[in-house]
Amino acid sequence: MKITHFFVLLSLFCVAIFTFLKPADYTQANSGEVAQLEIEDFTLFEITKAGVESVVSGTSGRQFATFYEVENAHYIENKNNMSEHLYADKGKFEGDVAYLDRNVRYFREDGLSFEGDHAVYDTKKEKLYVPERFTLTQNENVVYGKELHYDVKNGQIQASHIDASYYIQEKK
Repeated sequence: MKITHFFVLLSLFCVAIFTFLKPADYTQANSGEVAQLEIEDFTLFEITKAGVESVVSGTSGRQFATFYEVENAHYIENKNNMSEHLYADKGKFEGDVAYLDRNVRYFREDGLSFEGDHAVYDTKKEKLYVPERFTLTQNENVVYGKELHYDVKNGQIQASHIDASYYIQEKK
C-alpha cells in the first residue's frame, strides 16, 4: 500500500466520522441553579438551647444557594406543647417558608388533621395556608372547604366554601 493511498483512506475515514457521527448536544439548566448538595434518605434537626425545635426528613434532597427541595418530605415541629407533623410528596423550603405539593397531610397530637394538594407553611409566624380544596378532621368531625388559614400559635382556623359534619356531645 502506497503512502498516498493511506492518506486518502485516512482522509475519507475522517470525513465519514464528521458526516455520520455528530457531537452530543449539551444542554444547560434553564434556571442557572445547580444543586450544591444532593442527599438521599436523610434527617435534619434544628436544635436550639431549648432542645430539638424541628426535624425535616425525606427520601431525596437537593440544596441550592437560596432554597432546598425535598422528595417525600416529613416536617415535625416541637415548638408548641403538641407535636405537629406535615407530610408531602414534594417540598421546597425557602428561608422560613415551606411550599408543599402533592398529597399534603398535617397531623397534630390531639387528633386534628387535614389533607390537601398544596400548602404553604411559614415556620416563624407559625401560619399554614392551603390555597385549594382541603379536608379537615378531628375525631368524627369532618370539614370540606377551600382556602384554609390556620394560625398554629393561637389554634384559630379560617376557611371558605365549607361543608361540615360536626358532632356536639350532649351534656348529661
